[in-house]
Amino acid sequence: MRGAVCIAEPGGGLALRIRSPSDFWCGLLFLAIGVSVMALAQHYRVGSAARMGPGFFPTLLGGVLAFLGLTLTVPALFRDGEKFPRLHWRPLIMLLLSIAVFGATLEFLGFAIAVVAMVLVGSLADPDLRPIESIGVALFLAVFSVGIFVGLLGIPLPIWPGL
Repeated sequence: MRGAVCIAEPGGGLALRIRSPSDFWCGLLFLAIGVSVMALAQHYRVGSAARMGPGFFPTLLGGVLAFLGLTLTVPALFRDGEKFPRLHWRPLIMLLLSIAVFGATLEFLGFAIAVVAMVLVGSLADPDLRPIESIGVALFLAVFSVGIFVGLLGIPLPIWPGL
C-alpha cells in the first residue's frame, strides 16, 4: 500500500516503516545535534534579542538545526527516497586519523609540518590518489595556511619545530 507509514506485524501490532532511510537518519542526526547544542547552551545566560547573552546564538542555531532535522525526518516517513548508502570505513578512519595527527604534531613539529602530515594521512582515504598529487597539495596547503593564519590573521602559531 503506497503512502502507508505503519504496517501490521504478524503479532497484531504496528511497526513504523521508514520510506527514505537516508533522509530519516540524516534528519535524526541533525535533530540530535541541535537539541544537544541547545541543552549545552542553557548553561550560559541567553538574554533577549535586544541584549543577547553568550548562550543566545548557540541556542538559536541549535533550534534551527533541530528544526531542519525535523523537516528531514518526518517527511522521510511518508515519501520514498534513497536507501542508506553503504558506509565506507577507510575514508572515515583516515580522515579522523588525519585530524588526530594534526593535533598531535602541531605543538612538537610546528604548524607547517602538521598541515603537511594531516594532508598526507588524509590522502590515504582515496586509494586512487597518486603520491605526487598528495605531496603537491600538502605543500601548497602548508604555504597557504601559514600565509593566512600566521601572516594575515597574526595567529601566534609555531611554524617550525623549536621556533
